[in-house]
Amino acid sequence: MLNLVKYNNNSRKIHIEGYSLLIVAHANELKNEQLEYLDGFIIDTASVSFTKDIIYQIRTNNNLDIALLPIFISAVHKFPKNVEIHTDGPVAIDLIGSYVQRIASIKKKINQLQIPQKTTHEEFLNYKVLAYSYTRNLVITPITSRQSIIGYEFPFISLLFKQHEILSLLKTFDKLTQEKLLSFTLEDLIHVCKSCTSNYINFRECCPKCDSIDIKAHDMVHHFVCAHVAPEKDFKVDDGLECPKCDKQLRHIGIDYDKPSTIYSCNTCNHEFQNSSMKGLCIDCSTEHELDELLEKTIGSYALTQKGENEVLKQSKTIEKSTSETIGNLSIPLFKILLKQEIQRIKTTNGSSFFVTINVQNKRLQLLNQDVKNELTKEIHNIIKSYLKDADMLASKSYDIHYLLLPETKEDQLKRLENIQYNLNKLLSDNMQQTTNEIAIQYQKITTEKALHEYLIL
Repeated sequence: MLNLVKYNNNSRKIHIEGYSLLIVAHANELKNEQLEYLDGFIIDTASVSFTKDIIYQIRTNNNLDIALLPIFISAVHKFPKNVEIHTDGPVAIDLIGSYVQRIASIKKKINQLQIPQKTTHEEFLNYKVLAYSYTRNLVITPITSRQSIIGYEFPFISLLFKQHEILSLLKTFDKLTQEKLLSFTLEDLIHVCKSCTSNYINFRECCPKCDSIDIKAHDMVHHFVCAHVAPEKDFKVDDGLECPKCDKQLRHIGIDYDKPSTIYSCNTCNHEFQNSSMKGLCIDCSTEHELDELLEKTIGSYALTQKGENEVLKQSKTIEKSTSETIGNLSIPLFKILLKQEIQRIKTTNGSSFFVTINVQNKRLQLLNQDVKNELTKEIHNIIKSYLKDADMLASKSYDIHYLLLPETKEDQLKRLENIQYNLNKLLSDNMQQTTNEIAIQYQKITTEKALHEYLIL
């Protein structure tokens, strides 16, 4: 299918399949447009500073519906990674039609947001972080950047904080992680200045007596014959090395002598010492630190959790639960009724039936959104159903807990559970890049001694 692109030369807009994109070369052009009626932007300028201004003006807009709009950069121009990170990537303007699906996906998710109307600045800032991750379906991953005083920059989020507020940025991530709205993966550990939070620290060896950096290292020489040990400078003579104790020449290392260690001498106070002290000098504010005075901070990537997605969309747990209970072959309430009937039938007929619990133990699945979980559940059901008999019943409490009721089944007929476990593990390893066993299957014979609630995981 061909994508129809219409150009408006007066306002430099592209209209494509119902979406309107503004081609912009300078931030001043944004003032003449009604941004709330746009669906995205294409930056078309070779100037890095102009591009930064445009991105900043859009991304920090008080209207989050505008701030989250797609921003592309014309592929004709090349920009540093710390500029491109805040956009949705480069595009060829004449091939913009191939990006419609991306634009539509972002716009759809922006429209799904339940943006809080009355909130504190901090709460709204937290919401922006979650909303950006949701609309891009993106793990917020930092990049190294010399322009940031901590040496790292985060997409979109870094634009919301000034350089002297960087610790507030990291605290925002910590708070969202503690509340389980984001999950955290460690990328790096950094040490920053206690005065200005800069990460540009010059580590220097110093004299432990006067703190001078004017020190020199000398090899220690051990003379085998007389066992004399002293700095190498004490052995030096015009034609080589000579022991100051026994006056013998040292010709061959390993035969006449060795160098067991190093000693330092200070050119300022003449102090000699075995171990130098280490200090850190902040390049930005010239504060000198003992190493234990530096502030250690974690740098990581952050993924939106299911709880975080619910926070963005303001979905209640009740709604999520009712949805998850209908994705199985049978609903949980109906399954309970049938299980109760089966317990009564066993009491009357003394037959043999089994109850099976299938538990998916991969914690990474918690990070998936509900649509993906539903699709995964369908795949799990298809695998399980392929090993069930006509009388067998399947229900799902959630995406990771599934129940089977196997009427009139002998224990030697449970071999198929091994096949189910193998194929479910293969499904997860193929899609989650993990090879460890993630599927736990437990079965128990249905007896009249157990009550209904003793079978089900509540």
